[in-house]
Amino acid sequence: MKNLLKPFSLLFACIAMLFMYSCQDEESTSQEEQGGVEFLFDGDRVSNAKSGIANAKNDAESCDMALASYAIIEMSGETYEIDLKAWGESYKTDLIELGPGTYQVTNVQLFDADDHPLYATPMAESEFGPFVSQALPFDVTVENYRKIEYDLEVLCIEEFTPPQFGFVFWDVTIKEVKNLCVFANFCEPDAGHAVASLEAFIYPNEESTSDEDLIWTGSADGDYDSENPDNELLCLKFPYDPSIPTEDQSFYIELFVNGVLFQGTMPLDRVDMINAEDGYLHLNENCDGDFDILSNSFNIAWEDLNGDGGTNDCDYNDFIVKTTTSTDITTGDLIFEFEPIARGGGYDHAFKFWLPGTGYSVTGASLVDDSSGNTMIEVYPDTHQAFSSTNDFVNTKCNGATGTGNIVTVTVQNPPSNFTYYLLNPFDANLNVTGGGSTYDLTLGNLFTSSTFIKDGQEMKNGLITTGDWEWVVDGVDIRTVYGPNFDSNFTPISNLGSLWMNCP
Repeated sequence: MKNLLKPFSLLFACIAMLFMYSCQDEESTSQEEQGGVEFLFDGDRVSNAKSGIANAKNDAESCDMALASYAIIEMSGETYEIDLKAWGESYKTDLIELGPGTYQVTNVQLFDADDHPLYATPMAESEFGPFVSQALPFDVTVENYRKIEYDLEVLCIEEFTPPQFGFVFWDVTIKEVKNLCVFANFCEPDAGHAVASLEAFIYPNEESTSDEDLIWTGSADGDYDSENPDNELLCLKFPYDPSIPTEDQSFYIELFVNGVLFQGTMPLDRVDMINAEDGYLHLNENCDGDFDILSNSFNIAWEDLNGDGGTNDCDYNDFIVKTTTSTDITTGDLIFEFEPIARGGGYDHAFKFWLPGTGYSVTGASLVDDSSGNTMIEVYPDTHQAFSSTNDFVNTKCNGATGTGNIVTVTVQNPPSNFTYYLLNPFDANLNVTGGGSTYDLTLGNLFTSSTFIKDGQEMKNGLITTGDWEWVVDGVDIRTVYGPNFDSNFTPISNLGSLWMNCP
């Protein structure tokens, strides 16, 4: 899980850094004038500041101080948008009227008339901090009836990234946000409802999910008994440009519900619809699988022999399928996308899954059979058909056969009213292998006993459900040598990393 970055606390500005020194205005002020501060700006390029050349003339239009129209300045938690005016060879703000006291300056940036950031002063611990003579934060002291001037050094933003200045993001031109509050309760088969913990990360799009791209993050601990509603309801914040139609604005969400990752792209018109209909997004309301735009992915991996013959090599790569589940926000249909990612076994198995009871309308499957009183859905009649390569071993041997999986999407329409789809545990670990080949089964609901095998005197389930980013071992390697004895719950490699297929030479 990603480490938390600071959420933006302002709608108009990012966290910035300054180098400053103070000097008292020599002009006399009358007793009637309000005390306050004015700021004088001296701009420079990073390259000039780095080389120690002071007050070098900017020769690029993007670094022309004459383009600066106003400043955003944060002091002691308050944000001030102040116009700029020429002042000799520098630029000066209008007076910021303040009562007597000490104020900590934490953010200063200059913008042009079109709200584009031009200059900023880096924070002390940032990459560009050493390029100025003094860095943020710093204190200013305001006295009654006296105007104080501060000279500020700022650096041209140019094409640098926000972290080099100590920012979370550049995009400070957005003046508004839209809120979407999320509450998640989940169902446990035996215990019923419980409140889930939430942790959210918002990015521009699915391709831009680095720390530098992060727009907003927040969390709620799910402590229902704390009497603090903020612990249960998480209100996501999306930047919003009112000059652009909401249907043309969307953001990518990574939402961890009790540590399980759900993800999806949220259009702002959908945010408006949810707020107008319900006021907030209630995930898994009444345990009926309300995902909205969110989906989750996990891997299902098998050992392909059952029983106690000791013939399994315990590599859990005989067949691995990445499974993504979601709900169509228009129809409410439940959607399963199956993507085979590895095959390390020679038996001819079918891959199928089961739903409890009957009455489902299913599309996309090779076969649907409910004659037993439950519904069997066959996805791959033979796992050799699951890849572009029909080789027995695909993506499981170093320098061996590779291939892409043939994706199958199964849609369950109009499920029966008594059908429960568990948000955080969509497939229980009720997985089955039949005979020395024939079928792989998984179920929604406890329809049959999971098949097991014996290895080194230890009983293990044939089926394993992992996180979506789990990496499998190469053929013939005992999974316990990489993931340890708790391989069925620990999905982070702890040793023998060279045995992971992803690390093949």
